[in-house]
Amino acid sequence: MRLSTLLSGALLLTLAFAPADVAAQSSMVLDDRGKAVELKRVPQRIISLAPNITELLFAVGAGPQLVAVSQYSDYPEAARLLPRVASALGADYERILALDPDLVIAWSSGNGTRVIQRLEALGIPLFVTEPRLFTDVERLLSLLGAITGHAQEGAAQAARFRQRVERLGRRFAHKASVSAFYQISQRPLMTVNGEHIISEVLRLCGGANAFAGYRTLAPVVTMEDVLERNAEIILISSTVPDVEAVKRRWLQLKDLTAARRNQVFVVDADLLDRQTPRLALGAETVCRLLNGARTQRSSHSRDQKTSG
Repeated sequence: MRLSTLLSGALLLTLAFAPADVAAQSSMVLDDRGKAVELKRVPQRIISLAPNITELLFAVGAGPQLVAVSQYSDYPEAARLLPRVASALGADYERILALDPDLVIAWSSGNGTRVIQRLEALGIPLFVTEPRLFTDVERLLSLLGAITGHAQEGAAQAARFRQRVERLGRRFAHKASVSAFYQISQRPLMTVNGEHIISEVLRLCGGANAFAGYRTLAPVVTMEDVLERNAEIILISSTVPDVEAVKRRWLQLKDLTAARRNQVFVVDADLLDRQTPRLALGAETVCRLLNGARTQRSSHSRDQKTSG
């Protein structure tokens, strides 16, 4: 376990169980970089720089404390009404400063080093997240609940998420492995490696990411790479442009096991690409699809034996 995780846990306990007047005083909390962030009081003007962060904050009851969010922060419905101050292209620093936030929460992989360094240079209180595992989602629900004054709701949401994940884990722990290719982009053709949280979803369901061994979190691959690995199921993120046409093209490639067995599916990116409580719902869908691929494999094996 990382030292930063241990220290964050200790600080979380301090915030969660401190009397109200103590919790309102200056405190320090570690973000996912292991960097100490000073909170002079419970933040009341929060800016979220990623959709997953926005959703986490609403989940723990801190939605009313948000004064601005990022592009595509569309869940829950109330998030759609908030001003946008960031996108995949960067952040609107002047507008962020004008909103006078007492805390900005960023996503390291999504916002990037340039944005994070600029915000720190401007002296804005900044908490950086980098969730890669189910346990990170659980931890952030508890931690964000505590630092925003909603420790009880944060802990409850974390427990609820953990229970749903554990139920799935018990159900699929001993299922036969299914090789999977998860597509997040068409041009260029991109997937995720074994460190991405989507890989953990696959593992939870008894699946194996065909590109788990790549070093880059979201590697660019070739059609030849996909054909060589010959996954039993292909899952396509709903964010891929013209996604139904992409699905049809995969199904035409009968050299692929997934195509021959009709195991090519579009999955809801909002439930899988965002590290939020809804990830458990996305995992339930993936587990169901992978179980269908197992059934197809068994059926194919029986047919081969019969024909032989």
